Amino acid sequence: MSLSDPVKEFEGILNRPENQSMIEFLKHHQPSAHADIVDLLRKSASDLPDVKFYCPDTDNYAYYVAHTRNGVMFAAAIGLSGLMYRLPNQAMSGALVKGGEVIKELGENWVNFNPFWPEEDQPNKNLESEMQHWCKLAYHHAVSLEK
Repeated sequence: MSLSDPVKEFEGILNRPENQSMIEFLKHHQPSAHADIVDLLRKSASDLPDVKFYCPDTDNYAYYVAHTRNGVMFAAAIGLSGLMYRLPNQAMSGALVKGGEVIKELGENWVNFNPFWPEEDQPNKNLESEMQHWCKLAYHHAVSLEK
């Protein structure tokens, strides 16, 4: 698939009602994902069971999505530094305090973190563990949406 081809890969397991806002976002923007942000996404999900990853074109650094074995998307790596997690309502205020931003185009529960450029003067020394925290919350929220 070239970057100019429309995204057609959502006809299978990922074509779920819970994923429609993310699917529309990805179809519309067809974003890329830098290898560093993809690596951080994979590391943030490394301790979780049954996590699957989807990328329509790894050769051309397309976006990278994490989903449950039943296809509910819960995280995505986009662009140079966008790490997005679908969080439960009770985690939203904590995510916003930690620098996350709601992605209104995706709905109120998708939060984008920019982990490589923190707003503070000091770099985040616990970057991986913090992203693992958000990923774990997103994963368990996604599993609850499968029912």
